[in-house]
Amino acid sequence: MALDRVVHGRVRERVDILTDRKWFVLLIAVLPVPLTMVFFIVHSIVTGTPREAYGLPLAYLIYGLANVVTVGVLYALLTAEEREAVFKFTRPSVAEVGWAGAAFVGGLGVYQLTSRISSVLGYELQGLSYSLTSLETIAIIVLGAVIIAPITEEILYRGLVLGTLLARGYGIVSAVTVMTLLFALIHLPNFGVAGTLFISVWGLLPAVLRLRFDNLTGAVLMHMLNNLFTYLIIVGLGLV
Repeated sequence: MALDRVVHGRVRERVDILTDRKWFVLLIAVLPVPLTMVFFIVHSIVTGTPREAYGLPLAYLIYGLANVVTVGVLYALLTAEEREAVFKFTRPSVAEVGWAGAAFVGGLGVYQLTSRISSVLGYELQGLSYSLTSLETIAIIVLGAVIIAPITEEILYRGLVLGTLLARGYGIVSAVTVMTLLFALIHLPNFGVAGTLFISVWGLLPAVLRLRFDNLTGAVLMHMLNNLFTYLIIVGLGLV
């Protein structure tokens, strides 16, 4: 396919040097999850804090900070050429911003569809059982879930993992599928089966933006809009 050749051509110009690090790439992409778990285990042991005392907003913040640490380590390990490929941020065009907005709206439709399927199967979305009763909670959610997570997750998955898989010769469909499934699975402990099903489909949208514009900026914008709507507006209105 012509599109497949164009995408592979763009990627191979910059990420051939990542092709021998497949397992390194996959491991570092999922590193924030065990880092977050280790933090809470160690903190609970040291301070004697019961596990149920940690609220979801704090968990989102720690996960976001674990992503920052991971991205920082990744940046330090990569060469200049690899950084150019993985940290692919340029000023978005008007078209890219428009596509990001359309993808956000499309994601709302994906949620409606997958939530109905999940309900039929007997699963409900988890991970949003908190209340926005204080400015501190709102600030934590904004920082961890609306700002940090979208930027770092797009770098790790649509930048690092997707780019590496394409450079290794995976087709567009197979590379996007593997990357999206990996991205969805890391959310399983927090969002459950229903949330993982949603993300398995939703994750295709930022991948399309990344490939269509050879840029992560639109994907981050769409991801931020999604998280702003989900973690603040939906929760604030009591719709979950």
